[in-house]
Amino acid sequence: YYEFIRNLKLFEAIAKENNFNFIIKVHPSENKCIKMLQEIFPSLIFSKKKIEYLLKKSFVTISFSSTAIEDSLNSCVPVILFDQWKRYQHCEAEVDFSKIEEAVYYVNKKEDLIKCIKNIKKYNKFNFEKYIYTEDFENNIKNHLFSLIK
Repeated sequence: YYEFIRNLKLFEAIAKENNFNFIIKVHPSENKCIKMLQEIFPSLIFSKKKIEYLLKKSFVTISFSSTAIEDSLNSCVPVILFDQWKRYQHCEAEVDFSKIEEAVYYVNKKEDLIKCIKNIKKYNKFNFEKYIYTEDFENNIKNHLFSLIK
């Protein structure tokens, strides 16, 4: 809980300082808190909408560890793994956020998060092949699943 609030405070400051729009998708079990959160963090947008809809409107997903990361990658939206407490990386990620075209970056400082967001916003082609299957589902099953059960 406290980490979530600290992250919201940080996003609130970044939104004000950089004129960014952050849409916060709270866990459905916490939807009852949205009105209160909007009052505390007026520069952030809180949403109950389905993640599929939000990803269509987003150019990047910021998360520490969530299934939203996989949803984002499968929707071809790059991800920033933001870990202020330097605990672990949810998945393989690029730590040099100045490298372009990576699908997943790992950052843990506010300044680096801002730079990473700005870098991602400049580009529209990212390499998702490390994270998602790019073939149709029949080829994915034939080429990948059966090799796992042999």
